[in-house]
Amino acid sequence: MIRCIAVFAVSLSLISSSVLAQDSPKGKAPKGNPETAMINQFMKQLEAAEAPADLLEKIKEVFSKTAKDVVAKRKEVGLTPAMLQKRAEAGKKARDEGKKPKEVKEIAIAAMNATDDQKKVLAETEEMLAKTRVEIGKLLTDEQKSKLPKPLQANLKEPASKERAPKKK
Repeated sequence: MIRCIAVFAVSLSLISSSVLAQDSPKGKAPKGNPETAMINQFMKQLEAAEAPADLLEKIKEVFSKTAKDVVAKRKEVGLTPAMLQKRAEAGKKARDEGKKPKEVKEIAIAAMNATDDQKKVLAETEEMLAKTRVEIGKLLTDEQKSKLPKPLQANLKEPASKERAPKKK
């Protein structure tokens, strides 16, 4: 009888400890500093450039300033990582379905269920990040940039001018 109770108690403690040890529930992003995650993700993408350590430090410093501002602005209006995750998933799904870039953007933003203020801040912060990536692109040599994935190469360049000749009706 005592042996049965002991076995039950041990198995109960093992089960409860494994449940409590899980980092986060399924489907939810792990808790952490979004600023650090943003910086680490960007720096990981740049590894392929094989840039010198001092240049990578400078890039990290430049990107960190922007990331700090971006996270603060997004937090101020209540843009959560979960909302950004929904946007990313909806955008990926729309791209996989062959939607045009403009449609993909609209679908992704709609999936967030964001307020007008949140959408405005999202656009502002995306613009801040784009300008910083272009600034970082100027620090890298053409050879270093050529080693990066094509989408990142495009992000590190000045966007093409949007001024076009007016369309005739």
